[in-house]
Amino acid sequence: MTTVLLPTVAYGDPASPPLVYLRGLPSDPGRLHGAEAIGERLILRGPLRGHRVHAVGRPARLERGADMAEIAGLYADAVRRRFDGPVALMGVSTGASVAFQVAVDHPEVVGSLVIAAGAATLGTEGRAVQRRYAELLGDPAAAVPDSPKLDSLLRAAIRVTRSLEDREGLRALVEAEDGFDVRDRLGRVRGPVLVVSGGRDRFYPLSVVDETVRRLPHATHILYANRSHVGTALHPRFADDVDRFLRRAAPTGADLRTRPAVP
Repeated sequence: MTTVLLPTVAYGDPASPPLVYLRGLPSDPGRLHGAEAIGERLILRGPLRGHRVHAVGRPARLERGADMAEIAGLYADAVRRRFDGPVALMGVSTGASVAFQVAVDHPEVVGSLVIAAGAATLGTEGRAVQRRYAELLGDPAAAVPDSPKLDSLLRAAIRVTRSLEDREGLRALVEAEDGFDVRDRLGRVRGPVLVVSGGRDRFYPLSVVDETVRRLPHATHILYANRSHVGTALHPRFADDVDRFLRRAAPTGADLRTRPAVP
């Protein structure tokens, strides 16, 4: 794979311990704007109470054909270059899939893990919807058929997609998640894990989430029964639940320093 960029935006007190946050789809890499920026600050309001949050966008100009292991390697290398020691890692949706892949392939860089609206693999319906989304990314001008399988989330993503500069990079990441499945390797995750899920999440259904949690050595599962995929990380309790977990998971006397930024 050729060299790709991982655009990062930092929030919060620079003196606080770092938390690396992996965004979901479909936003362009780099700094968010408008409703996406507001949504990100809402999602991060819990971690920001005690951490310097480094929000990492999807890889810029990612080549099609990359798998999740290759993509996770990009993030793990970035963590090694930037931080002296393992970090708290948090991902939402597809960002949660990447975070899981990092944790099983590179457990030495992950101190604790927060998974929101995600699991160790996509559910059957979620995979079908994302395959359709990948097709539409190849032809963003195509009409969206009136189908119950194309819910409001996918329709909104398609509207955003038509204004993106890097549709092929997004398509590459969507296609990589199609083959993502680390259920048999979750025993490699070393640190504590918080899994936060929605009872109405059609992408990562409870059957898959429950199996994921059972296979993790040190996992806590919080279920918001009436929340959809998008609504999970925006639940009123989400900030407190994540903040409480991160404070419990923080190693006593940890001295984690941020190195100067590496291009």
